[in-house]
Amino acid sequence: MIIDKQLYVGGLPDRGVIRLIKKIKKFKPCASTYIITLPLSLEGMLEIYNANELRQRRYMQMEDRIHIVGIAPSKRIAVYLVRDIIDDIYRKTGGFDVNSYFSTDS
Repeated sequence: MIIDKQLYVGGLPDRGVIRLIKKIKKFKPCASTYIITLPLSLEGMLEIYNANELRQRRYMQMEDRIHIVGIAPSKRIAVYLVRDIIDDIYRKTGGFDVNSYFSTDS
């Protein structure tokens, strides 16, 4: 599991983010936490998951393919965070190639 160096965080204190990241990496339960990842399939730009969904066996088996770029305390904030991420990528690169943007910044 890759936690991006430039992790986008919405509405969480720094100390809380560090604890959540540790829990997510160990596949521990996380109350009302949503993560934003690069797409696990070849379609789409970004995906939003409830952090507890990653505890399922299928996600644990693809642990090395999960690249987390954002974390939020609710789905609504996660959606806004996705918008902010896309806006930042467009402003910095002039395009929407999310995978290339995060593969060079990680």
